[in-house]
Amino acid sequence: MNIKDKTRKQLLPELTTLRNRVVKLRESAKEFRRFKRFSQQQTHDLGERVKELNCLYAISNLVERHGISLEKILHETVNIIPSAWQYPEITGAKITLGDQIFLTENFQETPWTQSADILVKRKKMGFLEVCYLKKKPKSDEGPFLKEERNLINVIAKRIGEIIERKIAEDALKESTTRNKALLNAIPDLIFRISRDGTILDLKKGKSFGQRLRTYSLPGKNVQELPDYFKVLPREIVLQGMKNVSHVLQTGETQIYEHRFSYNDTVFYYEVLLTESGGDEVLGIIRDITERRHLEKQVLEISEWEQQRIGQDLHDSLCQQLAGIAFLGKVLEQKMDAQSYGEARDAAEIVSLIDDAITQTKGLARGLYPVRLEATGLMAALTELSHTVQKFFGINCSFSYDRPVLIHDNIMAIHLYRIAQEAVNNAIKHGKANNIRITFTNENGATVLMIKNDGVCSRRMLKNNTGMGISIMRHRANMIGASLEIKSNPAGGTVVACSFQSRQRAKKRGKNDEKGKRDSFCWPEK
Repeated sequence: MNIKDKTRKQLLPELTTLRNRVVKLRESAKEFRRFKRFSQQQTHDLGERVKELNCLYAISNLVERHGISLEKILHETVNIIPSAWQYPEITGAKITLGDQIFLTENFQETPWTQSADILVKRKKMGFLEVCYLKKKPKSDEGPFLKEERNLINVIAKRIGEIIERKIAEDALKESTTRNKALLNAIPDLIFRISRDGTILDLKKGKSFGQRLRTYSLPGKNVQELPDYFKVLPREIVLQGMKNVSHVLQTGETQIYEHRFSYNDTVFYYEVLLTESGGDEVLGIIRDITERRHLEKQVLEISEWEQQRIGQDLHDSLCQQLAGIAFLGKVLEQKMDAQSYGEARDAAEIVSLIDDAITQTKGLARGLYPVRLEATGLMAALTELSHTVQKFFGINCSFSYDRPVLIHDNIMAIHLYRIAQEAVNNAIKHGKANNIRITFTNENGATVLMIKNDGVCSRRMLKNNTGMGISIMRHRANMIGASLEIKSNPAGGTVVACSFQSRQRAKKRGKNDEKGKRDSFCWPEK
């Protein structure tokens, strides 16, 4: 084998190898071109998706713009839409919503249009249209891609959601306006408070809290208020927090009253607490001073009228009856002296007149039970117990640990009426056999207590809504006393009316005067 043949033999495998490499290179080049086209298509598709996302993002931003109207949103939306389609330079858009139409300047009715319905609460309210102004290559839906079909459906759905949201916002705004107007029309002080006593919100009342700087109170704890407002007793705040806890535990609405003196005037306030959310309570403070004063005047007028009738019965009718009885007695004696048989009839008439005098005096004492003396209430309660024993056959007693002197006749009348109502309830509803009326003094407070061994009505104790109970509570409020009605562990019912002694009231009055001078100006700390 010569050198030429040897070289040829050596070159043939190399040539084959080179040919194989060329084939592989051609395949690689082909694969590269295919990958390049795929990459270009992916890049194009990704660009299209970015445009779609930008379109949706821009629409979302429109909705979040504060105070923007629905018309403004739809007007700007229709101008955003063309940028998301393949050929934005020849794309137009139109939104039809009832008789309202929003469209781009270049929108035309063309053969290359796609549309989607706009649904509001599952009801068709309009439609969205997108058009090409020129013919383009055929694709999935005419010249449009399937992704553009999905996009127009999503935009139409989004417009429906925006309309629903705007309708809800308008309704909420209208409701808020109405509620605000309603709140402004309520003359009471309204507040919200959390379980730990933090003031969450507060609206001043027309009569109460006008001088409060409300902006500084939210965020503060109610237990700090006595430090800011000296006229607000700390015990009232503590009692209020107990009521807040009770409302949150039971879900029951609580109403209690508070009164305090300022410039020789007594003010009355009613506080209502009701659950408002998980750990919040809504409170309403109402000024009932004028109502209480009018009620007090009505009661006093009623008492005065009863006293006048009682005095008239005692001083006029009883005297006339006594005169008639005297004349009858004289007539009886004359007839007896003449041995007339009618003398016995005259004696019977005199006896009947004496009974009428006794009954009339009893009526007069019932209408005017308490005399003007300081010990009048003690005497009236003693007489009440004797009367109950005499007419009802019930063991009724009155006792006290030391004499209770009431110099205020109106206060004495209220206390007597409370005791009288409690005794009547024990007889009428409780069917009691034993009734005890007592006066005790505890820690500077005097307690008028009426106990009986009759039937205790749990319904009455739970609701406390009977007319008699309401009047007893009202009378207690009139004199600044507290009234408690509860079952007796030994059986029956206990009615306890607690009020401050005269000495303690005087001491408190001095403290109140000191508080008035240096604190009743709603000072800020």
